[in-house]
Amino acid sequence: MRPGFCCKLPARFRKDGRAMPEKRDDVRAFIAIALPEGVKLFLKELLAQLRSYGGTVRWTRVEGIHLTLKFLGNVGRDRLPELEQEVNLALRSQPAMLLHVSGMGAFPGLNRPRVLWVGIDDPHGRVVPMVANLENALERLGFAKEKRPYNPHLTLGRVKSGRLSPDLLTAIRQMIDLSGPSFEADHAVLFQSILKPSGAEYRALSRFNFLQSAEPVS
Repeated sequence: MRPGFCCKLPARFRKDGRAMPEKRDDVRAFIAIALPEGVKLFLKELLAQLRSYGGTVRWTRVEGIHLTLKFLGNVGRDRLPELEQEVNLALRSQPAMLLHVSGMGAFPGLNRPRVLWVGIDDPHGRVVPMVANLENALERLGFAKEKRPYNPHLTLGRVKSGRLSPDLLTAIRQMIDLSGPSFEADHAVLFQSILKPSGAEYRALSRFNFLQSAEPVS
């Protein structure tokens, strides 16, 4: 057991599950794979098309879209060095990955959508084991494991009313088999999320490089 961490939840939550107020020295953090410019351009054009169909959706800004691996919540700045060390140990033997933007859908489903997404196809099956390894490493620091199975995706927007406009619903159904660009994921990033009235801003705190190069992108 590691003194001070094995039995303590991250600063964001009490034992009863209620959120604790954010402290000035806390960092709202998450670990993610950043997207290359070609993927961002594809998503920008896709979002513009989807917006044209109307509906009560809070669309995500392109600069705020990442392939999130683990949301950490509020973390004390004094814990960042140990957090970075643990993440580096978990990811340093991770091979680089060739990923594809593929498919579109909604959580929990198109009948009662709350989150609209595009999927990430991982033909070599590397993302899910990597996230499981990361979850195990972070659990040693007191971060609770995610109970839901990891499903790699990019969040496009959140539906305010729980219903989509007929035109938007039709468009999404027609894009279920969407095929987007491929990209190489050769590192992960520890991001700080800075909440502002104009929307969240993201600052890269640490970079964790993977091993080797992925297969050539076609």
